Amino acid sequence: MADYPGEVYDPREINNADGVEYDAEQDTIIFAEDVDKLNDEVVAVETELGTDPAGDYDDVKTRLENNEKAEIVFIIDGGGSEIATGQHGHVEIPFKCEIVKATLLADQTGSIKIDIWKDSYANFPPDNTDSICGGNEPEISSGVKDQDATLTDWTKAIAAGDILAFNVDSVTDIERVSVILQIKKVA
Repeated sequence: MADYPGEVYDPREINNADGVEYDAEQDTIIFAEDVDKLNDEVVAVETELGTDPAGDYDDVKTRLENNEKAEIVFIIDGGGSEIATGQHGHVEIPFKCEIVKATLLADQTGSIKIDIWKDSYANFPPDNTDSICGGNEPEISSGVKDQDATLTDWTKAIAAGDILAFNVDSVTDIERVSVILQIKKVA
């Protein structure tokens, strides 16, 4: 039986017999056990990947890289009025990941500053001491959007099961805002 996925097949070194030179026209002698083992490995890999491992992508590597990307989206809605300051809810993150970009999109021109807090389920609820923004909270200033892919001083790592809280520190005129955290899933 195949070693995959427990370990990668380690084939024996293959050499021609002394004095034998490769000739594509000649029949070769190989051990059936080696071919059977290799066939088992190929079947195991193909079974795991399926019949179209690249999908709509150019190659498997690109597909895997794109499947690591996702977004955490949280919407804060003032219900037709200016959003109130304070906490507006929580989201549990079910997978280990790293934040790579933060985006704010508002319904109208205004200003808003949102702090994001993170804590484990065991320590719920998070509070201001659990901020992941390092003093560089996502912020729209007299506009409708903001995007930050640098995330200076942020705590970007999120463990599976961590809880994120979204706290509006200040707001002017904005009635609805989407907080979008682009993440990369990690093993």
